[in-house]
Amino acid sequence: MTPPTRRMQRSPVGGRSRSPVAVTARVMESKSEAGTILVVDDSATIRAQVRAALEAEGCFGDVIEADDGLGAFKLAIARHPDLIVCDLNMPRFDGLKLLALFSSHDELSSVPVIMLTAEADVDRKVELLERGASDYLTKPFQAKELVARVGVHLRLKLAQDELRRLNAELEALSNTDGLTGLFNRRYFDGILSCEIARSNRYRTPLGVIMIDLDHFKQVNDAHGHAMGDLVIKNLAAVAMATVRETDVVARYGGEEVVVVAPQTDVRGTAELAERLRAVVAATDHEQGGTTLRNTASFGVACYDAFAEELTAESLLSRADEALYRAKEGGRDRVVVWTPSAPAAHCA
Repeated sequence: MTPPTRRMQRSPVGGRSRSPVAVTARVMESKSEAGTILVVDDSATIRAQVRAALEAEGCFGDVIEADDGLGAFKLAIARHPDLIVCDLNMPRFDGLKLLALFSSHDELSSVPVIMLTAEADVDRKVELLERGASDYLTKPFQAKELVARVGVHLRLKLAQDELRRLNAELEALSNTDGLTGLFNRRYFDGILSCEIARSNRYRTPLGVIMIDLDHFKQVNDAHGHAMGDLVIKNLAAVAMATVRETDVVARYGGEEVVVVAPQTDVRGTAELAERLRAVVAATDHEQGGTTLRNTASFGVACYDAFAEELTAESLLSRADEALYRAKEGGRDRVVVWTPSAPAAHCA
């Protein structure tokens, strides 16, 4: 049996996140380097003038249009423009209402808006900037000035997007184990603390599974570290493909992997561990013409918020103790920690 492809994971803050590698890959959708510009004006003539000025320059991407603020908002949700040129005074839904709507919408709050206004009053222009406009142009506008202002704000917006993308990528990498693509130990500690807090609040059980590859040193000694790395990566892939969508898998250290199973009691966690044990034992590891199989031992511990209060450390300690008993008992088995006896074999 060859190891399956890993699926994606869930974040510790409640959303259905994905594996860190997958998160990095989809942090920011690629856009045209020149950007997309939305022109908003109730006058078709003004929209045509703005479009002609931008397209004549030949350095901008798509130019899309809307004839009022509400239509602009709907189009912005669908097309995600990089910059908006918007008339201030429009019937039904004017520029100020559009600014207010954008400021309350996370996906649009960072989009620069250049307001077009026929008003020369300085206080009115200051109000536009205070309400969230990035810049303004007084009608009738000069095409060169429009192009220059659009260029400045568009370059700044695209640079900020790239910076956010890189920061998100760095954050994802800081939470990722480089060998397996699983969450790393630091990130896992945060996940477990959040899940225990959630169990306490909603009075739901929480399961933890500690997994340790059997005789792993012998694999490295007999077949080299490349084979050892492959076995660890395959263990990660098997775990990710076997656990449920709501479970979280992390590399705990060395050849150890840990699974957090929210809203899962002792029986459910033990059954999950047994499924994992069987799949791990049946997985082929192929490297340099050599094929081998390697088993793993499993320690299970569960937290019942009705019965007691546990810290993350004490829950992990119980799972680790059960794992030790599994190793002592002959390996390739699941052992569950119980209150009456520190560890008891799972049926």
